[in-house]
Amino acid sequence: MINDTPIDILSATLMKMKLKTSAAGAVDAGGNWAIEIPEHQGFKLNQIVRGECWVSLKGSKSNYHLKAGDCFLTINGTSCVVAKNLFIKRSVSLESLLKNSKNGVMTVNGGGEYFGIGTQFQFDGHLPRILFAHLPRAIHIPAHSDQAAILRWSLERFGTEFFSRNMGRSLILNHLAPIMLLQIFRIYLSSEKSEKNWLIALSDAKLSKAIEAVHSDYQMDWSLEKLAEVAGMSRSGFALNFKKEVGIPPMDYLANWRIQIACELLEAGGQNVSTVASAVGYESESAFSVAFKKIVNCRPGAYQKNHQSMLNRKEVA
Repeated sequence: MINDTPIDILSATLMKMKLKTSAAGAVDAGGNWAIEIPEHQGFKLNQIVRGECWVSLKGSKSNYHLKAGDCFLTINGTSCVVAKNLFIKRSVSLESLLKNSKNGVMTVNGGGEYFGIGTQFQFDGHLPRILFAHLPRAIHIPAHSDQAAILRWSLERFGTEFFSRNMGRSLILNHLAPIMLLQIFRIYLSSEKSEKNWLIALSDAKLSKAIEAVHSDYQMDWSLEKLAEVAGMSRSGFALNFKKEVGIPPMDYLANWRIQIACELLEAGGQNVSTVASAVGYESESAFSVAFKKIVNCRPGAYQKNHQSMLNRKEVA
C-alpha cells in the first residue's frame, strides 16, 4: 500500500545524501585583488558583507557583479575567479591564502575594502551528481530583490556569529548554513526560469507525486505504468516529461534512490547483502548486486567491507 502521508522530499533527500557544511572562512581584501577558486566538491556559498566584487565562472561568458548584502551560490564544484574588477589579470590562489589565514580570515593587500564570508556544502554518495547535474552553475541573490527578505535574518545572524568568539559559535554556524541553502533553493524555485532540473521537478504537481512515491515506498514493485498512474499521466507522457525534467528515466531514478538507501544500510552494518537487497525492493541478491555495481562501481559486499575497513583505520588513528 502506498504511504499517503506527504513527505518533504527535498529535506529527506539532503539528509540521505548527508549534507555537511564546512567551517566558514572569510576574505578581507583591499587594493587590486583577484582570487582563483579551484574546482571543488559540492557547493560554495559566498555572502558579501562589505564592498563589492565581480565573479567570473570558468568556461562561461557570464559575469556577476556582487554588492554588500548579496549572496552567491556556486554549484557542482564550479571554478571561478572573484576579483575587484574583471580587468585584473593576476590572481592569487585560494590555497595560498588559506595557509596564512588567521581566525578563518584570509587577508589580501591589507584588506579594508571588501569582506566576504564563504561556506562549503558537501554531500555523500552517487546521488548528488545525478540530482544536481542540471542545476545552473551559479545562483545569485541580490540584496535588493524582494525574495531576499527571507534570507536577510539568516545572513545577518550568520555574519554576527562568524565575527563573534562566543561559545557554541561553530555549531550555530553549521546549523544556519543549511537553512540559508534551503532558502536560496526556495528563492530559485520562485523565480522565472526556463531550465529543467530535479529541483524544478519537485515543484511539478504531477511529477512530484511519483518522486514522493519512489522516496517513501522504494520497496514496492514499481513499474513505469504504476508510477505514471501515481502521477496521473499516460505512460509515454510520464516517461517523456520525467526524463526531460529530472534528466534520467523514472526507473533509473528508482534504482539510484534504492542504491543510495542500500549504501546507508550497508555502512550501518549488522545486515548481510541479501537482507539489504530485500529491504530496498530487490527480489534477489543477484539482481541487487548487478544494479549496485552498475551505479557504485563495486559489489555490495566489497562496499561494506571497504567501509568497515575505513572505520577501523580511523579508530586506530
